[in-house]
Amino acid sequence: MAIFGRKKSTPDEVEEVDVDEAPAAPEGQPGVDRDWDRPVDGPFDISERPDLSGRVDLGPLKIPAVKGMELRLDVEQGSNQVVGVTCTLAQSKIQLQAFAAPKSRGVWSEIRPQIVEGLVNAGGQAEVVDGVLGKEVVAQLPARTTDGRAVLQPARFLGVDGPRWFLRAVINGPAATSPQALPAIQTFVRLVVVDRGEEPRPPREVLHLSPPAEFVEEMNRRAAAAKAAKTAQASQRAADLPGAEPDEQQ
Repeated sequence: MAIFGRKKSTPDEVEEVDVDEAPAAPEGQPGVDRDWDRPVDGPFDISERPDLSGRVDLGPLKIPAVKGMELRLDVEQGSNQVVGVTCTLAQSKIQLQAFAAPKSRGVWSEIRPQIVEGLVNAGGQAEVVDGVLGKEVVAQLPARTTDGRAVLQPARFLGVDGPRWFLRAVINGPAATSPQALPAIQTFVRLVVVDRGEEPRPPREVLHLSPPAEFVEEMNRRAAAAKAAKTAQASQRAADLPGAEPDEQQ
């Protein structure tokens, strides 16, 4: 597994950890041979899966640590808070965000129409379909190529209501459209564990993630290296200034 980066930074290699097996459940595949049952099939609440081995601890989200995966923390500009995590598996990307939700009801049924409306108004396309984890939004997002041409890029939105939390997953790349690539991403989502905490929160408030110790150490290392390089460059420029060299003895 490779971690971590902020936005477009290149991740660094760390110890590879194989994710544990898919959660124990009745025979058959959820959403295929039988109905999907979230408490049994995942994603899980921390009370349902207290054993977090084989996962990266991001505070409210515990992410499966898959060999070869790249993980990027998504940082909100201004607040500098970590509001999501984007994982790359093979050539597919999945962004995960956790939100607070009311105790009495879920929010996915309310959010789906808003996602569809927003995408259509922005010039994209979207429709609600039945998926393994319930209702999904299959979309075409408006985007531009490097040469400025307008294009539509496929994406898939998954939403899961849990005990006082809501998990949103946005899939890009092959898994957004390929029946062969999607199951691995679905299994990945099913292995996520959410730890909402007990403090009161307004509905739909994003749960800020906590950078792992490896991430903090790596950011500190990079900051120190950048500072040292800047100091060295400043010293070199000063040495190159006219008159910086001492006069030769006559």
